[in-house]
Amino acid sequence: MKKHAVSSNRRRKIPKKTHGRRTRAFAAILAVLATAFLSRAAQLQIVQGGRWQAQAITQTTETVELPAARGTIYDRNGKALAVSRQEYRAFFAPAQSSDVQRDARTIAAMLELSRSQAGKLTSRSTGWIPIGQIGIAEREALARAVGPAVEFEPVLTRVYPEGDLARSLLGAVTTEGYGRSGLELVLDTLLRGTPGELVGRRDGRGELYPIPENPDQPARPGRDVYLTIDADLQAIAEAALESALEQTGSSGGDVMMSDPKTGELLAVASSREGTVGTVPAFTSPYEPGSTVKPFLLATLLAENLAQLDDRVYAEHGQYRTAHRVITDVHPRDTITVAQVIQYSSNIGAAKLSQRIEPGVQYRYLRDFGFGTPTGIGLPGESPGLLRRPDRWSALSPASLAIGYELMTTSLQLAMAYGALANGGTLFQPALVREVREGDERIWQFERDPIRSVIDPSVARTVSEVLHAVVGADGTGAEASLATLEVAGKTGTARIASGGGYGERRYAASFVGYTPVADPRFVILAKLEDPKGSVYGGLTAAPVTRAVVQAILATRGRGLIESGPAPHSRVRLDWDSQEAGASPYRLVAAEESPRPAETDRNPRLPDLRGLETRIAVARLHALGMRVELEGSGRVTRQEPAAGSQVVRGATILLR
Repeated sequence: MKKHAVSSNRRRKIPKKTHGRRTRAFAAILAVLATAFLSRAAQLQIVQGGRWQAQAITQTTETVELPAARGTIYDRNGKALAVSRQEYRAFFAPAQSSDVQRDARTIAAMLELSRSQAGKLTSRSTGWIPIGQIGIAEREALARAVGPAVEFEPVLTRVYPEGDLARSLLGAVTTEGYGRSGLELVLDTLLRGTPGELVGRRDGRGELYPIPENPDQPARPGRDVYLTIDADLQAIAEAALESALEQTGSSGGDVMMSDPKTGELLAVASSREGTVGTVPAFTSPYEPGSTVKPFLLATLLAENLAQLDDRVYAEHGQYRTAHRVITDVHPRDTITVAQVIQYSSNIGAAKLSQRIEPGVQYRYLRDFGFGTPTGIGLPGESPGLLRRPDRWSALSPASLAIGYELMTTSLQLAMAYGALANGGTLFQPALVREVREGDERIWQFERDPIRSVIDPSVARTVSEVLHAVVGADGTGAEASLATLEVAGKTGTARIASGGGYGERRYAASFVGYTPVADPRFVILAKLEDPKGSVYGGLTAAPVTRAVVQAILATRGRGLIESGPAPHSRVRLDWDSQEAGASPYRLVAAEESPRPAETDRNPRLPDLRGLETRIAVARLHALGMRVELEGSGRVTRQEPAAGSQVVRGATILLR
């Protein structure tokens, strides 16, 4: 028994010794680990602390670009044509919704989503589901109704308050906010602002918080641009062109207005089949026909090669030369130099061209701006075509005298007529009137004369002849007005196509200016491929008359007398008085009743449901100004239909 007990005691002592050794070993390991941990902690916090702190800040810090608002494009009177608007891309986050079905129904109802769009809101339970792009008011309403289940991303959108007015000129921007075409592209460096920066830190839930020590760098908006275009005149030009295209069946055309004393373009309406994103009046040259005959007359008078009463034998309508036969539409015997222009005699012009040396004929055409870019600055402008005399044939002098072997754009032709109207000076055309940064004007238009082409006395003589063209016996009689003197010239030319001239393809045109004594407007009307009559005197000249009538009806004779200076930006009172009302109307796509000459305060028609272009044309016909909000069809007008208002009042269409 004792022996066994001793043996048991010995067995119990062995684990105690082993346990102690293990404890000591474990303690040693812990000490080593603690030492290593403390060493590593010291290394991380003391030796490498700065580096790891910087890396942590870098990983949680984010720089967000703040988009810059694009500058506004205004017309010459301060009417906004292109503006940047704050909008939001909205997203539905089902995971943050306490009741997905209810919130989805609320969103669909508030935004009037279609059934398929509404179904996508409940198609999955995670992630962000795009809802669409919304305005500020819709964002605030959604935030109140749905709360954190809707996320918003701010975006800047380019909008055009006047709808399609002057859109071919204004152009468009890309989805990233850069200019893509038109003036938006040309003026991109001015209109595009400087983006700002927001520096913040994201927490574990991904929320971004601002860092006080890193204040935001706000975005700087782009500069504002004021054009030379007058929105009211632009609307008149576009309505007149659209009406003419519909009435004549033409495939395209131009209606332009400019100030001959400055070169400023006041309205540019231009349309061609198959052209998108360009202004054909600047980019599509054509042979102008008889509209160049006034420049032949100017050359003859400036070089003392002819007098107005010189006689020319017109060959009874058919002139055979060694190279071809030249004909006149209306056969005549002997006519004066002035009548060559008045009756638009091809034979008379061809014979008169023989008095001019080729170099002189070329120089005057070149000095009037033909064959060279105008410098308007829009992409794709065509210089036209005017070959040097060493490339002429024996037919060229006569061809150039009647508007062939010469390619010109409508813009070049309008500028050349501006030189006849203003006393002989060719101006560079302008589309930009001023540039502003905030309230500061940083650039202002100054008229830019290119050269003096003819003496003022020669220009006055040519104007007198062109006034006779619009008289009762002239080819431009359809452009005449009983209350206002107009000078101008018609043109009818075949259109070149496929290396030759297309069958019954013609360009009919009329270019004129008014008033003759002190011209304020150059007005060009051109139609391509008119059906029925192809003559400029019967198709394009009436367009010019309609444009002048609309200007008079809309603004009264005061506009003609004082020129296209900016009018007051304040809307006229609808019961105010304005003298100088005109009874003339613009012939629009849908005819409106001609106001009686004694009715100074016409009653407004009901315009609701009409397309805005037709409604605008009707109001212009009544002598009203128009302010548009939105596009498409008219849903509301102020004052209401039946209201009696004075001419010159501004009518609001929504």
